[in-house]
Amino acid sequence: MLVPPLVQQNACRDRFFSAIALSRRVYGVQGEQGLARLESRRMRGRDVCLFWSDEATAARWAHSVASNPRIKDFSLTEMLASVLPGLAQHRRLVGLDWLGEEVIELDPMDFAERLRIACLDAFVRSVEQMGAVFTIEGPYGPALLRSQTKPEGLVLPCWANPGEAYSRLEGPWRDMLVIKTPLSAFIGERLAGLSRHGHLVGPDYQDGPGALEMQPADIRACFRRAAA
Repeated sequence: MLVPPLVQQNACRDRFFSAIALSRRVYGVQGEQGLARLESRRMRGRDVCLFWSDEATAARWAHSVASNPRIKDFSLTEMLASVLPGLAQHRRLVGLDWLGEEVIELDPMDFAERLRIACLDAFVRSVEQMGAVFTIEGPYGPALLRSQTKPEGLVLPCWANPGEAYSRLEGPWRDMLVIKTPLSAFIGERLAGLSRHGHLVGPDYQDGPGALEMQPADIRACFRRAAA
């Protein structure tokens, strides 16, 4: 049975975001003229910068899209904090997993929003598998950061992968501990406490502008929906 092109594109788009949410990396091709790009077929006068979810695939197509190419990998933090805002400033679009045919084109801000949603989904799935959430805590309680979205607000950074939490034990947090909280206690006591103090939650928190921040009730609802 033939699959409509739009359905195929949506499936490819979803696979792209699921892959980068797990790997935490995005790959581009840097050439003599900057990041590889094509003319948009959807919006006249706009260029589409190409990104791949897999390094090997990016390398396979590198010589087709750039002169003297080299693979450039970006963390999700870099994408949200600098790459996507830069593309938006230059009115460029984002192309996903180009394979020599028509490319899936997204506006940079649409890309950013879909990336946050994919990272949240990956966080919820990973926490359910692990049965726990990891935070950083010191003698006076959990480590909190200044919110980027709520003036004067604070956010609790947390992770599904303990390695992500341990990698943050530096600077002012170097003498703190990584704490494993069972999922039931996290969505119960911990989120209730954050709500009482008006704090936010940063699931799989990434440094820099664009990090995902949520109300405690919203992240609790995500876990309840996943468990239903």
